[in-house]
Amino acid sequence: MINNSQSPSAHLMRVEPVHASVGSFFGHKPMYRVPKYQRGYAWDDTEIDDFLQDLELCFKKRKAGNPINHFFGGIVSVINSVPGVVNQSEFELVDGQQRMATFVLLMASVINVYKELLLEAISINDEKNKKIINNRIAELSLRYIEFEQETNRDINTVEVFILSKADQQFFRDIIRLANPTQSRDSHRKIESAYNKITDRIRVLTGTNDLVSKIDNLEVFNDIIDGDFSLIHIKTFNKKEAYTLFRVLNDRGKSLTDGDLLRARILELLEPHSSQQASVESLWDEILSDSPRVTEEYLRWIYASYAGVRAGANTLFDDFLSQFYPQNSNAAISTINANEILTTTRNVHKDILNCRKITNGIWPYQLTSPITLWDANRLTLLIKDLRLTLAMPLLLAACNLDQRQFSTIVQMFERFMFRFKVIGNQHVTPVVNIIHNQSTQIRTNLATYSTNTLESALNALQMDKVPDTLFRSLLENLNYKEGGSNQPIKYFLITVEHYLRWYEAGAAGNPVCMDKTRIYDFSSTTIEHVYPRNAPLTNRDAMLEPLKNSLGNLTIMGPSDNVLGSNDNFIIKKPIFEDSSVKMNQIIGRNIHWSETEVVTRANQLKDVACAVFNI
Repeated sequence: MINNSQSPSAHLMRVEPVHASVGSFFGHKPMYRVPKYQRGYAWDDTEIDDFLQDLELCFKKRKAGNPINHFFGGIVSVINSVPGVVNQSEFELVDGQQRMATFVLLMASVINVYKELLLEAISINDEKNKKIINNRIAELSLRYIEFEQETNRDINTVEVFILSKADQQFFRDIIRLANPTQSRDSHRKIESAYNKITDRIRVLTGTNDLVSKIDNLEVFNDIIDGDFSLIHIKTFNKKEAYTLFRVLNDRGKSLTDGDLLRARILELLEPHSSQQASVESLWDEILSDSPRVTEEYLRWIYASYAGVRAGANTLFDDFLSQFYPQNSNAAISTINANEILTTTRNVHKDILNCRKITNGIWPYQLTSPITLWDANRLTLLIKDLRLTLAMPLLLAACNLDQRQFSTIVQMFERFMFRFKVIGNQHVTPVVNIIHNQSTQIRTNLATYSTNTLESALNALQMDKVPDTLFRSLLENLNYKEGGSNQPIKYFLITVEHYLRWYEAGAAGNPVCMDKTRIYDFSSTTIEHVYPRNAPLTNRDAMLEPLKNSLGNLTIMGPSDNVLGSNDNFIIKKPIFEDSSVKMNQIIGRNIHWSETEVVTRANQLKDVACAVFNI
């Protein structure tokens, strides 16, 4: 008996523990089902490598004549009767799906290798071993893959092991060599596990004669029937499965916060099958990324609504409290169930926006006056500058029209370059602004104005990185040999975009006056006016120390001629004059290029920067 003291209505739970070999649990017509509240397949390389190490040890010990037992811990299931079938039970796995799924992958791999040996037997007309192999494939398939069952006088094919809905079709196909296509992180893990197990079995089976390989392959059946063991704890009350599931999986260990949220929410909806089915599908999609990425997304979403970060170890509780207050209800009504479904749809929508934004994808259908140039600023902010700090604000801003969203992106992009990339200021006050603005958007969507964000960022900018400090710090924005030069490339690209606005008087907020040309990091190169590797005959002792400084740097687009990159200025001058880049045309107006021109240009770039990177 297990005393379930963590349940609100604590009582004794009826259980039947059985310790036996793994193979014995796949006896006559076994049926294992993973319940909907369970997560997807989660064993990664570390767990599979440990599993294979145990498998190889047992294989070698058995081949040496001294087999050993390897205990894999316990699994817990709820026993359900199968309607229309006499003396047939279905086991709903409350705990242990990772191990049981991996055992099935192991035996599916054994069947696969047997099929390879069957082709070898056919090729040499070995009828005896062909029959032996066919019999073994048939026997193992009935135990670990599928079998036929009569139900109410109908014959049906029954899967031995069924994973959760998001994984089942992929799992079913891969153990049958159907080459399925991955669509989520758990699929990647299933395929990786299957391939690693199959490769190890092939190695241990050997490359000798057919009979030896058949005998070696049979050892794996002996291992799972005799050496691998489990304790199977069988329970009889499905309603207690959710509670037992949580008791057996301590938070932060075997399950992620996302897994626990999914389980708890589905538990709440147990009396409401229609809403539960819809929420199950949504949470399967929500959790389709890797656990690390999913947690990051959930933390951004929580902060976007709550206006504070979730606790380092309390994401589950914080998220549940913020989004699913029905959790505290004694009973869930139909109205509550519909509220939970609506909330989950909103979380799912935010997850989809997380995926788009983190990949630099504009989360709207582009319509005038927003252009590809505007959308590219999001890519610069998130992908190139890697400033995901803004994600809670951007998620909230997805509910505004795209002109407001674009304004926020460009404002934040220019501010963060000045404040963090160049100013290297602590981000805590920025986080406070982000959280405050996020909640303002969430609660006052119809009346929200981006002017409030502009005012807050401007006050912080003037306090921490005023023009005098900004100009001084730009002196450090030099080209780094063998290092990351993304900040200086971003700086030059951005200055180029706003240069016409600056020369026209720099009135109002910065505006790109020609959005037909987009400079991206992959097709834009940093060019040294005085060569970075000047030949000895053209080397200038006064310019050598300045060659990587800001005043000596510019950009070249893919259509610009950079063949003269190591030539002196007189030869390169026509290239600059003919360049499509405006700042290069300005450089080309110089008669020669000396220390004076480098210093003058650096000061000019700082002048432009103070106007452009000003909120």
